[in-house]
Amino acid sequence: MVESEVLEKNSFPKARIVWIRGKETINLDEPKTWVNIGQKHSGKSSLNEALAANYPKIIDLFGSRDNEGLAWCRSPLKDSVVFITGDSVKVSCEWPIIRLSELAFGKLKDYDVCLTVHAFYGNLSEEFKGLNKILDVLYSRTHWAEPWALAIREAANFIYSRITLGKNQFEAKAEFIYLLREGWHMGYAVGVDTIRWTSIDIEIRDVSDYIFIKSIGRKGLPPELRFVYGYIDPFSLMKMPQNQFVIVTDTGSIGVGTFEYPEWHKKKHEDILGKLNIDIEYGEIPNYGNDRRKVLSDFQHAEIVRLYNDENLSMGKIAERIQCSPATVKNQLDKHDKASPCPICSRIKP
Repeated sequence: MVESEVLEKNSFPKARIVWIRGKETINLDEPKTWVNIGQKHSGKSSLNEALAANYPKIIDLFGSRDNEGLAWCRSPLKDSVVFITGDSVKVSCEWPIIRLSELAFGKLKDYDVCLTVHAFYGNLSEEFKGLNKILDVLYSRTHWAEPWALAIREAANFIYSRITLGKNQFEAKAEFIYLLREGWHMGYAVGVDTIRWTSIDIEIRDVSDYIFIKSIGRKGLPPELRFVYGYIDPFSLMKMPQNQFVIVTDTGSIGVGTFEYPEWHKKKHEDILGKLNIDIEYGEIPNYGNDRRKVLSDFQHAEIVRLYNDENLSMGKIAERIQCSPATVKNQLDKHDKASPCPICSRIKP
């Protein structure tokens, strides 16, 4: 029997599903995990936005180079958006800003959309360090009363960002699987877009509650999803309109559906920074340090100077506070005194 279901909440884009095998209620009040797979320009990102918009808070990360996440600034949630930016940039706009060095979990609670985009960083290295800092802050959530949506627009960027911490690919992939598996316990409904057809996607799909299949082109479905061809015409999956999808649930139900395209979504070739009157000034990128190699960051250097000059702490007390040796404290103070103004402190000024 064919049954239909309408996904809707508040006044945001709706989706309609017609079940052709099995049936499942898609509960938008629960921190479920979904993966959107398909080729470029198939509407994966717009579907991710349409689903994420139904949650009380959206964390939008790992976007493309065209800064598409900024489209939330013209959505119905535009008055409750906050930007998270690198410390090397100065962003002039009408929206509030949290710099990475000031980011804490409590600062996210007052906004409906917390986002970061490529333009908010001086280079790719700073962006990946920023994304890692945001993830570490999100991991600190130990209990929840309502689920938040965590939108990851490209799975591969998550892996690359964790590798920049000195992890190998296996460790980085394991952390991604951990995030998807533990999202329920942290209260995150995780939505992932991916176009990659490698083994990592197999692992991601294995822990997903829902798989949304968009236009897949000539690549076809991966082996573990080819049973869908028994219910859906293969040619129709090769090329489908952007507002259509096929859904496969973790219980084996299969449905076909459509969703309302978010009218705020970024248009092709659109200069979204210009449209939103966002001006960015780039400065020198600070050193964020490396805990594994025991390299202090510029922010730790500035804190050492502050504790010594403003709070009159001894080098031993400062070493305890910063968790380094007294010799390291002395070395940082000597660096500060050798130049006026101090180039390290100058790098982290707003």
